[in-house]
Amino acid sequence: MSTLIKPVAAPLAALLAAAVLAGCGSSESGEAQEGQFVKVGPVVYQVQLTRLVNPEQRSDKQLLRGQVPLPPSQQYLAVFMRLENKSSKPYLPPRDMKVVDTVGNQYLPLDATQSGFGLDFFEPLQPGDHAPLPDSPAAEGPDRGAMVLFRVKTQSATDNLPLVLEVPSGGKSAVDIKLDI
Repeated sequence: MSTLIKPVAAPLAALLAAAVLAGCGSSESGEAQEGQFVKVGPVVYQVQLTRLVNPEQRSDKQLLRGQVPLPPSQQYLAVFMRLENKSSKPYLPPRDMKVVDTVGNQYLPLDATQSGFGLDFFEPLQPGDHAPLPDSPAAEGPDRGAMVLFRVKTQSATDNLPLVLEVPSGGKSAVDIKLDI
């Protein structure tokens, strides 16, 4: 009986492994992890990196162009992402996306377009286009993603983890992306 199982088991294991790997890295459900591609309406989002931005660090000063100094109880949190509009209509990124911590604190994005790295919530993404746009500072920068900048309580960024990025899905429930900082 074991000789009959061996020829079937190997192809079955390979098929199962392929199915598992095909599912890695993408999500069409209401939840995703940082790094995964997730469909939000007609647009594919990928959060590439989430990190705290240090206004005292020379490399971060450019990211914070146009932002006000923060009190010690707050920090800047940057979420770098790529978007692809797969629809036939222009897409306006939702201005009401937000970061939520484990105790319910919610943070809306700041306007970071003065830096050249910020995702523009007022400029539609045309059909077939990507954000960040090619040859833009965001696309050529070290994080290679459009930045969505948040001002958060220091406690949210250090103790109330994990943080979740909630992206509204045009009338449907929001897509939650677990951030890794």
